[in-house]
Amino acid sequence: MKSRGFTLIELMIVVAIIGILAGIAIPAYQDYTIRSQVVEAFSLASELKPSIQDYRKEHGRFPATNADAGVPEAQLLIGNYVSRIDVVDGAVHIAFGQLANSNLKGSVITLQPLVVKGSPTSPMSWRCGKREIPEGMEALGENRTTVDNKYVPAACRGT
Repeated sequence: MKSRGFTLIELMIVVAIIGILAGIAIPAYQDYTIRSQVVEAFSLASELKPSIQDYRKEHGRFPATNADAGVPEAQLLIGNYVSRIDVVDGAVHIAFGQLANSNLKGSVITLQPLVVKGSPTSPMSWRCGKREIPEGMEALGENRTTVDNKYVPAACRGT
């Protein structure tokens, strides 16, 4: 006698395998979506960097506030996932809110200007998150980063 179809055991095994795969894929996808929300923050902040650099060239120091930098007030610098962006002593503090994932909401990531020690006219660079400061350089402003390391780009992760 020839059997047709699947037995109950075979169907249960397939359902169990699908459940295991979904259990792995859903958290990985959630991490991916949070990382994409963090990327929006860098996109918004990239528009502020030239103003901060211009202020430094003109005044020989970094802007203390958004107004000094010539950018809108913090609560007016918003995006889909960003609730405000503060410029404090040259550092850019990006706060997450709005439509951000609940694991990200209320967190902050900081971009700090990096300058060459003892050479105020050397070009500057930027440090994001908890990344180490390169030898011979110093970071200015306070680092207020509270975003979990697993959600920031690899270039912003500390050791």
